[in-house]
Amino acid sequence: MDRATKKRLLRACKLDEPIPSADPRHFDFDHPHRLRGQPWRERVAEVIDLASEPTTQIVTGLPGSGKSTELEQLRQDLTKLDFSVVLADAGAWIRDDAPITHQDVLLALVLALYPDGSPDGAKGWLREYANQVRELLLSEVRFSGDAAAGVVGVKTELTTNSTLFQMAARRLAELQDLRDKVFDLLSRAAKAADAAGEPLVIILDGIEKRATGDLSGPEEREKYRNHWFGAFLTHARELRPPVHVVYTVPPFMVRRAAELGAQFGHELLFLPMVRVFERDDDDQGRPRLHAPGVCAMRDALFRRVAAEHFAEPAVAGWLAIHSGGYMRDLLRLVIDCIYRVPEGGTITRAIAEQAIVQVRQTYLEGLERDDKIMLKTVHQGREYPLEARNKQRMDALLQGYMMLRYHNSHSWYDCHPLLWEQIEYNIPDWGIVAEICA
Repeated sequence: MDRATKKRLLRACKLDEPIPSADPRHFDFDHPHRLRGQPWRERVAEVIDLASEPTTQIVTGLPGSGKSTELEQLRQDLTKLDFSVVLADAGAWIRDDAPITHQDVLLALVLALYPDGSPDGAKGWLREYANQVRELLLSEVRFSGDAAAGVVGVKTELTTNSTLFQMAARRLAELQDLRDKVFDLLSRAAKAADAAGEPLVIILDGIEKRATGDLSGPEEREKYRNHWFGAFLTHARELRPPVHVVYTVPPFMVRRAAELGAQFGHELLFLPMVRVFERDDDDQGRPRLHAPGVCAMRDALFRRVAAEHFAEPAVAGWLAIHSGGYMRDLLRLVIDCIYRVPEGGTITRAIAEQAIVQVRQTYLEGLERDDKIMLKTVHQGREYPLEARNKQRMDALLQGYMMLRYHNSHSWYDCHPLLWEQIEYNIPDWGIVAEICA
């Protein structure tokens, strides 16, 4: 494999790059086989389409599992149903070094609709909305200098300066009638969009990646996470505006899914991994491969790294089962492989094994002694332990990708296959994978 080929393949394997459906690298894991259970974008779209009043829905998933790609497809699906859909990367506005508040989310909702470029160039209801937002922000937040002078300056400053965004959110938080002001703005926008024959939907993507406290110590991390629960549970009323909204939230919030469902009227939807193993072992307690899932992950990989670059198809399948159906980890594995391939060579089983050892080591370095016991419990029961004493570590295992979630007719969990050796469980033999991938 020469230098130019390696560069091209590495560009095709960027870890966190959303892949639009028109991209040749895109792979549909929901058709013809539903390898992740019922596609949640179909459920979200149906709830919005059939609703007689505005809905608020919450979705989550591990980074790199395809969440942003799914949301882009959701936008396309709703657009075909004549909805006006705003898909905003709100995570770009929120800081990591301060806990999130519901005011942050409200401000993100307001800014999501504020036009990029020149608001004066917007037409109809959107231009009127932009003027109303500008008046609110300039009067209540009291911008100074360039931000106050220009019509474009408000959003430019807020979306490129996360510190200013936080300051604006805190200033707005002092308003007794913040909720009423924001809801009034969004209500007028929604009514105008309805009148134009294009009902409004706002999708706030990216916020789930921010202010999670993942890099903090246990106490600080729990404080950050409690702020997430505070925003979406204690202040749920403030986050149900008079317009269809879809929020993304961090995976650890799944442990309060019942409360979130009660508050928002719709269940928290979790984008699962691709099912490469069956939920139940065979009669002798050995793992059973789910052939359609293994082949799908192999074929998805071939769209980024063509089959000709593998010594045999089973090598791609071998990487797939070690990824646990997690596309991000499959890409991590193949990226490591690409760096190891010699001039004129291909990705062999030996190279794949070296990559597996390397990526596994990154997980082992974050694994605590008691985690092995919990992961073994998860693997044996395929369930998420709900005991309060395990709460923080279970959050860390899920948020740290060591525990993966799957869907068949219902949801279930398993330890990441890269860690099976730590819980005294064996990966299926190479020959079985080779037979499936032949």
